Parts: sequence; C-alpha cells; structure tokens
Amino acid sequence: MSRWTDEEIRELVTLWPMSTAAQIAFRLHRPRAAICGKAKRLLKEGLLEGKNAKHPNPRKRRTRAQPPQIRIIQPPPQGDDSPAMQSCSILKLDQTRCHWPLGEVNVIATEFCGGATVPGRRYCLHHLRMARNSFL
Repeated sequence: MSRWTDEEIRELVTLWPMSTAAQIAFRLHRPRAAICGKAKRLLKEGLLEGKNAKHPNPRKRRTRAQPPQIRIIQPPPQGDDSPAMQSCSILKLDQTRCHWPLGEVNVIATEFCGGATVPGRRYCLHHLRMARNSFL
C-alpha cells in the first residue's frame, strides 16, 4: 500500500463534495475502496464535511423485484368441443382457421387443422382446450 501524499489528500478534500468516490478514484489512480476508507478517516478527524463516511451522492440502491402479477385466465367459452378439422396447408391458413399442426411431433408441420377459430385465438375450441390442459 502506498502512502497518501498531502497533494492527494488536498485533491480528495476538494473533490469530495462534487464528485463520486469512483470519479475521485479514477482521477487519483487509486481503488474506490481506498478513497472511501481515507474519506471515512478524514471525516472522523474533521477534515471533511459530513456527518458520516457515506458519500453525499450515494448510489441508488437496487430495489427488490416486484412479485409476479397473478393473471386470472378465463376459461374458453362453452360449446361443441368436437374437432371440426378441415385439413389445410400453410398457404391456406388465415386468422379464421385453426393453426393446430397435424402429424408427427418432431416433424415440420405441413398440414394444419383448419377448423373455425375461437374469436381472438389461433385455435379451434377443441385444440384450445388441448393446449390449456397440456400446461396444467
């Protein structure tokens, strides 16, 4: 550890009210912890202004993350749950047709259900229920 020179102490005292400890550390080529320790000792000796060793411009503390919001999922409307599939290709899909892929699980889907969708959803009633039950 190197000793503090009188010039460094004067610089610390003059920079302390308007600069952060990190800025002072950069300017004096010393670790931030060394600046804070020296400032604490100078505060005890009465050479620095302030009631405690904390810097007058403290860093903002991070607040704890907010708990996750609870969302109430409304059940899909009651109605006929039987699949009314009208198999179609990806080229014929639009917002009125069910986007449920048909075929093997790990194979790229080329055919889709194509039935009438529930308003505001991408699937028909049957596949919407299947999707929701798979997450429960």
